[in-house]
Amino acid sequence: MSVTNAVLEILHSKVFTNEHILENILSYLCDDFKKNLNVRLVNKSINNTFLRLIRRNHRTMKIEYAYDVEHVKTREKDYIYINYRKTNTHDVLGYFIFLNTVVGVKVEKITTRRLWMLENKFMLRLHDLIHSQLIGTNGTHIQSLINLEEICNGCEKCSNIAKKCLEYGPLRFSTLQTMTYSKNYKKLHVTDKLFEDIAEYCISKSKNKEECFKELDNTILSNISCDKLAIWVNESKVLPDEDTDPMFDHRHMPREVIDIILRKWNVKSLKLSMLHITNEQMCCIEWLRYDYFIRVRLNDPYLKTKHSDLKFDHVEVSLSYSLDCVRGLGNLPLETNPPAGYNNFIPNIRRMFPTDQISMELPHWYFVPRIDIEKKMSTILQVVTMEQHQNLSLDIKFFVNIGIVKMLNEETNKEELLGIASGYVLQEKRLHCFKKSSPFNAEHGPEVFLDNKWMGRRFQVEHAENRFNFNLDVYIKEKELERGFNKKLLQKYPNSFVGHFFA
Repeated sequence: MSVTNAVLEILHSKVFTNEHILENILSYLCDDFKKNLNVRLVNKSINNTFLRLIRRNHRTMKIEYAYDVEHVKTREKDYIYINYRKTNTHDVLGYFIFLNTVVGVKVEKITTRRLWMLENKFMLRLHDLIHSQLIGTNGTHIQSLINLEEICNGCEKCSNIAKKCLEYGPLRFSTLQTMTYSKNYKKLHVTDKLFEDIAEYCISKSKNKEECFKELDNTILSNISCDKLAIWVNESKVLPDEDTDPMFDHRHMPREVIDIILRKWNVKSLKLSMLHITNEQMCCIEWLRYDYFIRVRLNDPYLKTKHSDLKFDHVEVSLSYSLDCVRGLGNLPLETNPPAGYNNFIPNIRRMFPTDQISMELPHWYFVPRIDIEKKMSTILQVVTMEQHQNLSLDIKFFVNIGIVKMLNEETNKEELLGIASGYVLQEKRLHCFKKSSPFNAEHGPEVFLDNKWMGRRFQVEHAENRFNFNLDVYIKEKELERGFNKKLLQKYPNSFVGHFFA
């Protein structure tokens, strides 16, 4: 063997026995492994590294149905997204079997979303495949299972897995009834529909209010506890008798059911998710025929809401899939038709879920604001200071479209840059984050979820006398900032909102 060949063989050996180098080499491939299966044929080392990366990337799995929101009625149903990659429904069985038998993946977290919109036959089959191929009979590795019950409405397979998870839900009433064991959950998810179901069950088992609340006490057991309770609230439920022109709205919830869950489960913090649409569209009304329970809504006038005597470490609010609540926070009541009442949102949170710390995220994906940054910031400030909050730290992440920071002067027909709303002080801290989102435009449809980098600046409002501190972090996509402005326009408006991103 020549010296040259000997050196090449040594280098070759060092490359293909170094896992770190091999992972770097494979990182240059498309991250959709299904398009690169031929790489496995190179040699054993490459194959082992390739499979190891797949195992690592599939410990957490997100399985969802997504569609062009502008064509909801004509949407196709022959595909789903798995970890943000489009997969034809006919390929799912082979995909899952490959992960289970060839890769040997050990899935720790599964989140599903909007699978109820799929064709019923495939939806049920997908439910069973997730159990058989990803979770397994014993569910040895699964730690988190979120939203699978929207398919089965709480089957025995799911309720059995609930016993093994640290995070689970949203619970259907049938699963709740099986939770007679002792367990502390890191996080449990529930829906406003569950609160209604519990109230109606207790009424059905009793003859009067006293018996009803005794039944409620026996239904919600203290052997279950959770560090964080996630409450999913449907903004657009309808009443059963609204056959024509339904009035979509967030509906009343039974206050005592919420309170006993918070108390008995020893909840330390909460997450509220406002959802524009779920598969639980129909509102329960039987419990409303009785005067047993106090009726509460998060968009009711806050002065009607009774203060709870509980206290929570933190309340997190997600509006990523909201239309009504996020619109209500960005517009004054007179600007929405009909007035949505969500200007009462924060005061109601503090009455129902008392806390000194609230964090809120206004969408990056579904309803990104597009018009007049000054007006939006001003309206948000009016909403959050509507009540004179005492001892509250409020942090809001606000994701906006680039068009929101500029306007066309109709008189001069020239573009102008908008400034910062009064009342805010710009902080020195520069922010950035990554968010996966899809263009979902009408022409191309949801071909791929894009991983966008968002740049942000913090604007602060302080009321020292009340110890109320409000941080508004406003984010714009980095790519939009890079291509959206010329130097002359920025120089002309040095104190503009967007100018602070370049300063």
